[in-house]
Amino acid sequence: MVDWHQWENIRTAHPLVYHITNQVTIQDCANITLASGASPVMTSDPGEAAEMARMSQALVLNIGTPSPLQREAMLTAGRAANEKGIPIILDPVGAGATSLRIRLLEALLKTLKFSIIRGNRSEIATLCGHRGGRGVDAEGNELDSITPHFRELSRQTDATISVSGATDYITDGHQEAFVGNGTPLLAQVTGTGCMATSLTACCLASEITPFESAIIALVATGVAGEKAVSSLSTTEGIGTFRIRFFDEIFHMNTETLSKWRKVRISRHA
Repeated sequence: MVDWHQWENIRTAHPLVYHITNQVTIQDCANITLASGASPVMTSDPGEAAEMARMSQALVLNIGTPSPLQREAMLTAGRAANEKGIPIILDPVGAGATSLRIRLLEALLKTLKFSIIRGNRSEIATLCGHRGGRGVDAEGNELDSITPHFRELSRQTDATISVSGATDYITDGHQEAFVGNGTPLLAQVTGTGCMATSLTACCLASEITPFESAIIALVATGVAGEKAVSSLSTTEGIGTFRIRFFDEIFHMNTETLSKWRKVRISRHA
C-alpha cells in the first residue's frame, strides 16, 4: 500500500529540483514544482550543470526541445548526479519523432543511471523498441499486450517505468500499479505530462521511493485534473481548467489523495 502522507514530505523538505527541460513548458514545470512545495531551478548551461546537479535533491532530464548545448548539459549534470547518488528522472518527450531524439536517448541511457523513466505510451514503447507515431501523443487504451515490454524495460534499466495514458501504469519490474485518475482535458493542455514528471521528481527529491513517487505523482496529477474540471461552468474551458489545475496541486493534501485515488497494485508473477 502507498503511504499518502508522504506527499507532505515535499512541503516539509522543500527540496531543490534541477530541471534541464522542455523550453515550451519550462515555466509550467517551475510553477508546478513551486505549487507542490519544492523549489525549482532551470538552466541548460553545461558550464554550471555539474555544480547545479550536486546542489539538488533530484534531477529532471526532459528532451522535449533538444539542442547540442542541452545534450552536453544533460550528460554533464547526469554524471554528477550519479556520482553523488542524486536521483534522476528521464522524460523522453517525442521519443519516436526523429532519429536525433533516438540518438540522444541512446546516449543518455547508455551513460546514466535513472531512478524513473516517465512518459506516455508511445514514448515508452519507443524505448522498448516499438517505434511508431509522433511520439508526443499517448496511443491506444489496451495495456495487456504491452505491459510485459514495460516490465522488461524496467529490469533492463533498473528504473521504475511510469507510463501515462487513459489508465496510468507503473512498474519497477517486480510490482505494478494501475492508476485510474484523470480527465481528457489534461491532454488538451500543453505540458501536463512535463508537469507530471516535475511532480514525480519532487516526490523523489523528498526521499520517497521511486515506485511510490511515480504512483503519488500520477495520482496527484489525475486528481487535480478531476477536481479542476468538476468546478468548470458551461462557459469556462481549458484556460480556466489550467489555472485551477495549478490551484488544486497547491492545495493537494493527504486527505484528498486518500479519498480520490483510484489505484490497484499487484506483484508480478
